[in-house]
Amino acid sequence: MASWGSCDFHELRDLNERIKAAASEPEMDAFYTGLLDEMMNGLLTDVKELTPVDRGHLRRNWFITKAKRSGKVYHADIYNNIEYAPYVENGHRQEVGRYVPAIGKRLVRGFVEGKHMLRDSLFDLQRAAPDFIKTKSEEFLSRMMEGK
Repeated sequence: MASWGSCDFHELRDLNERIKAAASEPEMDAFYTGLLDEMMNGLLTDVKELTPVDRGHLRRNWFITKAKRSGKVYHADIYNNIEYAPYVENGHRQEVGRYVPAIGKRLVRGFVEGKHMLRDSLFDLQRAAPDFIKTKSEEFLSRMMEGK
């Protein structure tokens, strides 16, 4: 019978330990929250770029919350605390002929279309997310395999 010789499995044992360590709940939690925070920062940048600027007040008041875990779900919010933000986002009706002192003119249109800065940014994020998540997951697995 042929002899296979001796094998040293210490590298396989080391790999197993690295996988166990990387797959621990705190490590996975840190990975997922970091991933979501990075995605939300990109979303915030995109939304601000698409937000129309008059004096910059609306653009400066976009904020995000830090990612957090609730049960099995990770969650973060993006919001704007300016009261007229929903009207700029979604559009609004207005009274034709009404004089507006702030702009010094009378209104001529019955409906103003929304700018959809949040909606469009979310669509872009949704499109880019699979590739982004794949890249980050591969980097994470690579670090785990190398023991870094």
